[in-house]
Amino acid sequence: MDKTDLTLVYVSPEVTKGMDLIERGELSRAYNFFQNYAEQEPNNPIPKSFLGYLTAVFQKKTFQGLELCLEAVKMEKEEPLLYLNLARVYVLMNDRYHAFQAIQTGLKYRHSPFRSDLMNFYRHIGIRKKPPISFLHRDNPLNVVIGKMLRKKR
Repeated sequence: MDKTDLTLVYVSPEVTKGMDLIERGELSRAYNFFQNYAEQEPNNPIPKSFLGYLTAVFQKKTFQGLELCLEAVKMEKEEPLLYLNLARVYVLMNDRYHAFQAIQTGLKYRHSPFRSDLMNFYRHIGIRKKPPISFLHRDNPLNVVIGKMLRKKR
């Protein structure tokens, strides 16, 4: 994204530091970092969102992580980064449907330096294809079972 884009959202050095820890795979340090950051700034949804993601991925407490991510989204509905973390937690819970919804919602809002991350994650989890039996609803058990079998073959 062009650095002269005036719609870019400011990302604090603290958030950048925590994100770097995650990218380097230092999940324990990242978890402790965002836990402290969220305690220091309880009204800031970004550390709460990352704490939710890390609670799900590092602590293996997906429901707690989901709750934290949902709380963060309620605090700031128009921040795409929050929807990215929410989608990541949904994927950890094997809930692709809600992950797609979170990504699509995040893409509706303002441009952000994380828009490309949302798009990459969208591609990573897979773009929905037509249901195998087109005249049945996507949620029909036959379509669900056949769809899972076809996906495993790939």
